[in-house]
Amino acid sequence: MLCLQCDCKVLLGVLSSLFIAGLWGACFWKLAAKFKSDSSMKPSSLSPANPQSCYCQNNGTCENEICVCPDEWKGDHCEIANFCEKSEYNSSQGLFTFHKILVGCYGYSQEECEPYTLNANISKASRLCTEKNGIISLQNDTLTDCNVNLKNLSEKITKYSGITEEELVKIAMAAQMLTSEPHELTSENISLAAQIVQNILNQSDTLDSVEAASLAINTISQLLNVNETAFDPTNKDIFNITQSVTQILGDVLTDLEISFSQVVQPNLAASSIILQNGTTHGIMLSVLKGHDDTLVSNRIELNTNATKFLLNTNAEVQMFVNVSTNSTQDGKLGIILYQNDKFFQSKVRQCTNNQSRQVISGTIAEGVLNGVELLFNPKYNSAEYFIHDHACVFWDYDMDDWNTAGCSKSTDEFGYLRCQCNHATNFAVFMSFRRNYNYTEPLNIVTYVGCGFSILGLAITIVFQIITRQARKTSLTWVTVSLCISMLMVNLIFIFGINNSNALNEKNAANNTENIILPSDHFNPPEVYLCTAAAAILHYFLMATFTWSALYGAQMYVLLVHVFKPLPRHFLIWISVVGWGLPAVIVITTFTATYKTDDALNYRQEEFCWLSGFDLHGNLELSKPMLWGFLLPVAILLLFNFVMFALVTMLVLYNKDHGTCSAKQATSAKKMMGSLSVAVVLCLTWSLGYLMLIEREETQAVFSYLFCALNATQGLQIFILFTARRKAFQKMYAAWDSRFDMNISIVHSKKFSFQSVSIPENRELYTVNFSETSCSIPSILY
Repeated sequence: MLCLQCDCKVLLGVLSSLFIAGLWGACFWKLAAKFKSDSSMKPSSLSPANPQSCYCQNNGTCENEICVCPDEWKGDHCEIANFCEKSEYNSSQGLFTFHKILVGCYGYSQEECEPYTLNANISKASRLCTEKNGIISLQNDTLTDCNVNLKNLSEKITKYSGITEEELVKIAMAAQMLTSEPHELTSENISLAAQIVQNILNQSDTLDSVEAASLAINTISQLLNVNETAFDPTNKDIFNITQSVTQILGDVLTDLEISFSQVVQPNLAASSIILQNGTTHGIMLSVLKGHDDTLVSNRIELNTNATKFLLNTNAEVQMFVNVSTNSTQDGKLGIILYQNDKFFQSKVRQCTNNQSRQVISGTIAEGVLNGVELLFNPKYNSAEYFIHDHACVFWDYDMDDWNTAGCSKSTDEFGYLRCQCNHATNFAVFMSFRRNYNYTEPLNIVTYVGCGFSILGLAITIVFQIITRQARKTSLTWVTVSLCISMLMVNLIFIFGINNSNALNEKNAANNTENIILPSDHFNPPEVYLCTAAAAILHYFLMATFTWSALYGAQMYVLLVHVFKPLPRHFLIWISVVGWGLPAVIVITTFTATYKTDDALNYRQEEFCWLSGFDLHGNLELSKPMLWGFLLPVAILLLFNFVMFALVTMLVLYNKDHGTCSAKQATSAKKMMGSLSVAVVLCLTWSLGYLMLIEREETQAVFSYLFCALNATQGLQIFILFTARRKAFQKMYAAWDSRFDMNISIVHSKKFSFQSVSIPENRELYTVNFSETSCSIPSILY
């Protein structure tokens, strides 16, 4: 009978060992697969060479041995002024004061219309800063009629049937002044301003008024400063009028009899180029980098005699157009650069990472397009993100949305994003970003290897607790097993279920030349139900882990305070309801409050199957489930655990009522080990996770390593403190070792001997003898 019992234990040990070995092998396989996929996602530098030192003045910075200047300066070393100084202008209506104005731009007076007028808070005058033959000068000011608003202007321009060029210019100036404060424009104002611009452009085409067209371009540039939420694609009025404006602007550039080489405003640049008949032309536009997001004339280079695409490493956007004209008449090419895509709002796609997308367009009249080649080298925070894929798109007016037809994509050896298209229209590039974690690989090693050891340790601990449950006869066995099961499930789900299969498929797109828009660029990415389920299950078992750790601490305190009193009736049933039920309530509440089938990302993240909580800049969002569905409940449970830790530690280490101690007290090392055991089982190291919210990068790095190292190996710590140090486990292991004739040297630490004292309700009080010390304390810590 004894041999049969022994054989059953050996069989159970063999099966458990095989199961654990399989899990551990799968963990390392998963780790290898993770590193392999991560290697394909490493960011590539967008610079062909490392920045070299060069001499730049006026806050210019050196990139690729070239000075990148602020908007107010230009030149090889940012030494030439590109602005008009602060000025005053004395007119018949009073003295007007102007701030510094960039060359080619309008400045507005500090004096504003009175509050009782229709145009309250609008500047009373404007001035244009120009440059001719290297001389910068200010034009005379233009005054505002404070009692004429956009609605009046809209009615005025639509009523005129035979408007003159002079009247058109006045209306264009008035529209420009009335849109000089974009943040104060309502949706109705935007719609009215766009209608006025549309009429001005139509009339400019008829009257060949370059001045009116230039003023209209400035008004469009100012409208592009309005908050993006105002350009809601579901608002049909604004959507339709902005579409008409972009179409008409392209037509005006190719229909005007007079060609203007360049009009540049902060958010919009336009050029109209005459193409000589019977020839093939190569036109090259290069927009150079600057400190700010504004467009400045000195950073826009136009080459009308280019023979091929010429790479400029300091350019942010480049466009090469090859056009052939017939032998009978000249052709026309209009080029427009929008600094953002607010006039091209998609109904189904979004701009990832809040990246402002530049739109560049080409319109051809009386010519045949041979091809368009584009290059994008966008500005973004390379310390936080990297581009892992892109898509070349154009605005399809028939679809009223972005399309990829007729365009192909590639990435050159320098990491620049290239597009080739066989038609001319409004082009843009969709970029898919990934967060650039500087410590990803080291933390992955710590996390995955630590989880592997934790799985091993937790599985052994669970088996040991079940096998030896008769020797203890205490409810702590059930609490310990429940805690270990929760923690084991957390480790398994983290390794095998944390990654979103949909996002992993996108990672391979970096080496894919197929020009498609990734699912993550859609407002509502395709739902991956397995990922959502994994996030919910992981959430449940994490909350169960903290709940059971709190119950463990509470029960330890009760046992220490009421040593010889029986536990309440049905105690195990009640703690089971709390331990497994409370996490379910939290998860169900969080899920039902945030999950939507058409917006799964409100509940979980896209790249990882975990709760949504941070925006694309890494800032915690108050409305997301991460905060109130996880961080707050865990903070409350951890606070409770800290209180239990303090009380239990004080009772165990300083209370002498639970037994008789010899003259020689336990050493500090033994006391520290007892405290450490309590801290580990109460998951107190999770408090380091809150310190990772500190925004300072160096601090985050330190706490990230500590957090990952301590919590990924928490299962291993439990095994060492609660299983490997037990004499029963050591004897059992030694028996298995002898049974299978395995020559493994086991180094035993100082032995523990256990004595038992019967107490009511089949509860047992253990005493622990620390070597020569005979200090009797409850061994529920172990």
